[in-house]
Amino acid sequence: MEKKSTLANIFYNSFGMIFYYGCQWLTTLLVVRLSGYSDSGVYGLAMTFTAAFAILALFNTRQYQVSDVAGEYSDRTYIRSRLVAIGIAFFICAAGVCVNRYTPYQWGVILLYMLYKCEEAWIDVYHGIDQKNGRMDYICYSYLARGVLMLGSFCSVLYLTKNLVYAVFSMMITTFLVAVFFDRRIAEKFISEDSTSGKEAVKKLMFAMLPLAIVAMTNNLSISFPKYFLQMYFGDEALGYYSSVATPSMIVQVGANTIFVPLITPLADCLQENDKKGFKQILKRVAVVFVLLSILAILVSAWLGEWFLVLAFKEEIRPYVYLFIPIIISTLMISINACLFPVCTVLREIKGQLFVGIGGVISSFLASMICVKKYYMNGVVIALLITLAVQIIIEVYCVYRKMRKWKDV
Repeated sequence: MEKKSTLANIFYNSFGMIFYYGCQWLTTLLVVRLSGYSDSGVYGLAMTFTAAFAILALFNTRQYQVSDVAGEYSDRTYIRSRLVAIGIAFFICAAGVCVNRYTPYQWGVILLYMLYKCEEAWIDVYHGIDQKNGRMDYICYSYLARGVLMLGSFCSVLYLTKNLVYAVFSMMITTFLVAVFFDRRIAEKFISEDSTSGKEAVKKLMFAMLPLAIVAMTNNLSISFPKYFLQMYFGDEALGYYSSVATPSMIVQVGANTIFVPLITPLADCLQENDKKGFKQILKRVAVVFVLLSILAILVSAWLGEWFLVLAFKEEIRPYVYLFIPIIISTLMISINACLFPVCTVLREIKGQLFVGIGGVISSFLASMICVKKYYMNGVVIALLITLAVQIIIEVYCVYRKMRKWKDV
């Protein structure tokens, strides 16, 4: 099958991801309308609690997979390693739920939501195969189908039952059906018949990816700790209000990230061809686009943020809308962090990223423990800004150091 152009892939990936994560955001909005802020807090707890384990299920293989232009590992190896990672992630998540004193209702929502995230991780490895073969239009179609089915099933079941357990279970089922009958079948068309994978190859890949998986999980923990402490100190309802204000920022983050994801393979090509100038040029163009979009996001948020939040969540949300602009700024910093991470991966700056993960998780834990208790919801934003500043500084230094060592031919 003929490859799509880089611009076409950027369009397909961006449109599909924004649509899909827009549908996910709508679930967080509609759970308030259909079931109240208490259930919104439980849903937010499930999203926060499973976030780090969902990253472990991904095992941070995608960037390595699509930048493996030399074919170091087969497609089957990437698929099987992902299945192993999913099993490990779900087991650890289930153990973590048992440690916390949650109600059976919270347990059910968290574990089913984790299964849903595991399905996303399973689909992601197939999307890596599509991307590597230049056909991100199939990724877009998957996002569109999953978004419509997930949103429709979640809302209809929640409306009829007023039970989050059943609602999350329904979106888990629809996602599984798309994975089996679309994503898996499409990816199989690109996998050659001699693409084999033994246990040793899977083991070798997973050990190679382990530092990146640890860093990705610690990065996510760094972002999740402030909300985790907010729920622990002030309960489900407080987290429900904060999550309601914060959820529109998801669209900003996804919009920023989608621009960069399709460029990972061209960056890897530049590295393989020793094209340092081309590598720098891609980074500069992305930086310019990101700055312009950031300015636009802040201006639109300042202009329409309060109106939109009150329209979506009614008057009860008004006392908390002052958080929206600071949350947007922290979201943009999360996007910078998320874009620098795959650059480090393409440059194979593995050890440096360990310092990013360690520095982030330590600063987040300490800042969250102190700031959230003292400053309530303001403390969540403060803890995030401190953590992200630490991580971005380390990542910029890692990229600068690696680029300075790169010798042009």
